[in-house]
Amino acid sequence: MMLSPSLRMLWCMLLVLCAFFTGACKKQEQEQRKAFIEFLETEVMAAGTDGVQMSDAVRKKVGSFGRHFDVIAMYSKELGDINARLAGEKTRIAAYGPISMDKLGSERARLEQIVAALSRGLQNIDAVRAKADAAKAALKQPEDVQAAFNRAYAKEVSEYAVASQALYAVQKDFYAEALRMGVLLEKHKEKIQFKNNTVTIDEQALLNEYNALQKSLQEKSQKMQAAFAAGRPLAR
Repeated sequence: MMLSPSLRMLWCMLLVLCAFFTGACKKQEQEQRKAFIEFLETEVMAAGTDGVQMSDAVRKKVGSFGRHFDVIAMYSKELGDINARLAGEKTRIAAYGPISMDKLGSERARLEQIVAALSRGLQNIDAVRAKADAAKAALKQPEDVQAAFNRAYAKEVSEYAVASQALYAVQKDFYAEALRMGVLLEKHKEKIQFKNNTVTIDEQALLNEYNALQKSLQEKSQKMQAAFAAGRPLAR
């Protein structure tokens, strides 16, 4: 079928318009990519602050890429909430006062609460990180955006999760060892005497067991303190 001259002209005009809008959309997408990468590099990475937020003005510039950042923001906040809840729980438990060595046996319930809280924290971090990784994997990103996004995601989510787990793990090891010491002291309380910050144990086998636990407890305490000193702040 032959097109009339007027229809051919209309067809050509439509083709030109399609090409124009395709070019305009491509340019807009390039500008959004550039703005998003700049935001990730200057606000999330270079600023060095955790929990970065995206303003409405920036969200308008980056277009649909704002939803990509929401993955980082949402799961970073979830990790922060876990840390805040655990800190509150530990504060509540610690409010009853410090536990001295001679009280470890009678304070086993508090030690068990702390170990359980830290175990839940580790499990919760694992769960959030798995959800975050799945959400990240579902994103469709150009290579340049993906490279910048991966760095920001690592800082705000992956590395934050790893840092949290590292601190939880050494604390759990320490309190679990304190709990084992408490069990030993409670089990043999008739044979173990504390006086003026010294311990007296007449039975050699029991003394050896106590000394081994005491040494392990000191080592785990040192590891915990070193982890706190080297670790990043967990509060958001």
